[in-house]
Amino acid sequence: MDTKKEICYIGKKITKAGLVTACDGNISVRCADGSILITPSQKPKGEVRKKDILRVSLTGHVLEGNGKPSSETSMHIQIYSKRPDVKAIVHAHPITATALSVAAIPFPSDLVTEGELVLGHVPTIPYALPGSMELATAAAVSMLQANVGLLERHGAIALGESLTEALYRMETLETVAKMYRDALLFASLREDEAPHSEEKEIWSSPILF
Repeated sequence: MDTKKEICYIGKKITKAGLVTACDGNISVRCADGSILITPSQKPKGEVRKKDILRVSLTGHVLEGNGKPSSETSMHIQIYSKRPDVKAIVHAHPITATALSVAAIPFPSDLVTEGELVLGHVPTIPYALPGSMELATAAAVSMLQANVGLLERHGAIALGESLTEALYRMETLETVAKMYRDALLFASLREDEAPHSEEKEIWSSPILF
């Protein structure tokens, strides 16, 4: 599968998985010559075609393609510049994981084995205006020692040596976030039921006269 076709495929995958809606998110791949292939601005990721994908330089200049590259191009460029090992980036808006950052709850990477092994430490990148250089710089610094990060009130980013690896990390992030949400819910239900359980024990005890 050629790289542009793979980007389109990943766009469909994250859309089908509910990790993005409308024109959310962006996907990029670092090419052998140092340039970056990235999805266009204002285009639903599930509808991106090969002809829509742009090639940009590490200085942000469009080298190939028509239209405007993603508004988060600077964030991708800054991360690639500081992480030579990274070959692909997926930025999405996973609902549950993003909700954790809205609630100011640190991501529990070590909650389950999958999170600890696949994700590692997941930092929360402080809020900055989407598309700004402030956000790009903050993301690049935060991701120096991490492969997955939450953008406060603005989704998440997953890095990888391939698009597939970045996708798997994004999927795992949302899965672990859902497990954490459900665990908290079930724990609260147990707490609510605790008095009733004690009451049952009292009434089921032998009555002594």
